[in-house]
Amino acid sequence: MDIKCNYHPYYFNHFQVPPDDAGIVFSGAHKLQPEVLEKSADIFVKRPAGAKCAAGLTGIKPVEIAKKSETLWQKLGNYAKNYVKNIKHTYEHKVVFALVEKELFGGNTIDSITHDADKMIMYLLGFPKSFVSNFHRKHSVHHTQSGKKLNLRSMLCDNIASSPEFKPEKKYSLREHFNTSPELQNVDGFKAILERYNYGEDLDFDRINREKISRYSGLKGLMFLAGASLFNLF
Repeated sequence: MDIKCNYHPYYFNHFQVPPDDAGIVFSGAHKLQPEVLEKSADIFVKRPAGAKCAAGLTGIKPVEIAKKSETLWQKLGNYAKNYVKNIKHTYEHKVVFALVEKELFGGNTIDSITHDADKMIMYLLGFPKSFVSNFHRKHSVHHTQSGKKLNLRSMLCDNIASSPEFKPEKKYSLREHFNTSPELQNVDGFKAILERYNYGEDLDFDRINREKISRYSGLKGLMFLAGASLFNLF
């Protein structure tokens, strides 16, 4: 059966001259000579892979969407868990700081409330940990990076509260840390106060940890700590 079709120069071999009329008629498959086919091979274009280029919305696989969504939710979940962990870690350090201060000096000062309070606020507002840590060290009087006049009493309590007995991730005791830290050794008067209180080594670390767990766990403990520190009721 003869099929009449319109001529299009892109698909018609340029070595064949079409008739002058608007269309051509061909019967069956039109065979070209091998040498002609070889010369005109550059005009034959492969169709793009449908799954990659021409599928549109139908090419999106539901399974792939589910996997990407699951990965995103996992990342968000881990992000939230880390923030909860940072807040909990900071709160527990504040508790230990207050207990150490009371044990060493017989009572608490306003430092028990203000200590690391900026970190707690920034974590609650969603600031990243790296920013919180850098900001805190540059603006706190118990960190040498602040460039301010240092509060040696606060530095003492903070460093004792950061001992491995309270922070297992720490590798060195306060004595070992001081002996390997030129930065701390250059702080006027800090070595004297460390030696006066024997680097905190005379404290009952186990008792302080037990008190932290029994009295200051959860939101109730946080409120009690703030109120007791405010009225010096430790």
